[in-house]
Amino acid sequence: MALDLRHFRAFLVLGNELHFGRAANTLRIAQPALSKTVQQLESEIGAPLLTRTTRRVELTEAGKVFLTEISGIAGQIDLAITKTRKAARGLQGELRVAYTDFAINGKLPEFLRDFNLAHPDIHLDLIFMPTVRQHVAILQNSIDIGFMYGEFDHQSTNSLVFDENEYVVVLASDHPLARNETLTLTELKDEKFVFGTGDSWVVFRQQVFAKCRARGFFPDIALEATNSDGIFGLVIVGAGVAIYSSCIGNMARHGVAVRPLSDLPEKLPISAVWDRSNRSKVLSTFLKHLRNHRRGLGAGE
Repeated sequence: MALDLRHFRAFLVLGNELHFGRAANTLRIAQPALSKTVQQLESEIGAPLLTRTTRRVELTEAGKVFLTEISGIAGQIDLAITKTRKAARGLQGELRVAYTDFAINGKLPEFLRDFNLAHPDIHLDLIFMPTVRQHVAILQNSIDIGFMYGEFDHQSTNSLVFDENEYVVVLASDHPLARNETLTLTELKDEKFVFGTGDSWVVFRQQVFAKCRARGFFPDIALEATNSDGIFGLVIVGAGVAIYSSCIGNMARHGVAVRPLSDLPEKLPISAVWDRSNRSKVLSTFLKHLRNHRRGLGAGE
C-alpha cells in the first residue's frame, strides 16, 4: 500500500511518547487504529520499528533511525505549512520595489527599514529605475510598486503621494552665488547647468525646462550625468549649477552649497504607483503599511 503523511505522523508521535494510549490521545484516534497504522508502516518498510510488551514500547534500531529521519522531514513540513499560511495572508513572500534617486535620498529608506522590521518574512527586491522606465515596468508587471518622480495618471494604476520636497539649486561651495541665502531661477539664467541625462531624467528635465522657459530663458547645459553622484561631482569641479530636490539635505556632501529657490514654491512630489489589478497579498500588506505610515505623518488619503 502507499504510505502517506498519516503513517509518518502516527509513528512520529508514538516514537516520542513510547505509549500507545498517550499517542492515540494526542492523535485523537483509537488505539486499535494507531496499531494498524504502525503495522502498515512496518509492512511497507519491511522491518520492525517497535518492540511491544504488555508493559512498554521500545524502538528497534531501525525504528530509531526512521524516527530521526522523519523528525527532520516533519519539521520541514511544519515550516512549509507555516510559510504557506503566511503567504496566503500576505505575510511571507517577495515584493519588487523600484525607486529613483530622489526617492532613495528622501524618506524611502526609513520607511523600508520600518517595513522590514514589521514584516521580516517579506523580502523586498529593491531595483533602481528611472521614472519613465517605472511607468513601463508597472504596466508590464515587472515590478509591483514604484516610487517615482511626479504623478503617473493612467487608467490601470493607483497612486498616492509618498514624499514632497522643494526645488533647490546646487552650486560649488566657492561659487559667487553661494554667498546668497536664497536664489531665484531667474538669477541662474546666465549660468552653465549640469543635468541628469535625457533618457533617465526626462520627466524632471521637462518640468525644469518649462519653468525656465516661463522665465524667458533655456538652460545652457554644459554636461550631463546618469545619477546624482555624477551630477554633484560635476558641480563640485565647477562644470555648472544643478537644479535638484531638497532631499539632498539628507546626504552629507562636501564641496557644494545648497540654496532654496524662492520663485519655485511648487512641491517636488514622489509618488508610490502600482497596478490596480495586482492581486498580490504581499502588495496589499505593503500598501496597508504605507497608508498607516502616511496617516502617522498626518497626510490625507
